[in-house]
Amino acid sequence: MKIKGPAGQPITTGESAKSTATSNTQTAGASSSRKSDGTSGDTVSLTGSATRLQELEAQVASLPIADAQHVSDVQRSLATGTFAFEPEEAAEHLLAQEREFSKLETKE
Repeated sequence: MKIKGPAGQPITTGESAKSTATSNTQTAGASSSRKSDGTSGDTVSLTGSATRLQELEAQVASLPIADAQHVSDVQRSLATGTFAFEPEEAAEHLLAQEREFSKLETKE
């Protein structure tokens, strides 16, 4: 099976070697059937919004996991002994996070 990705570039899956009696070609919602020559002729074209979604996913994947400036500030304050830690505030943040997680679990 061939899948067209961004800018019409083909993406081939393991299905391409599969032999079928007929194959379906679907482009922009239209479909047709024809005899196959022993290889799968299925193709898929991504819409503009699907292409944009792939671009956004790539952008998000390239973002750093942590804020480098914040990490640097915390490291500096730890090294100089000026780091202020409030256990009650940290505990409240942890509890709030757990409450949010429990809401997500009940929705599923």
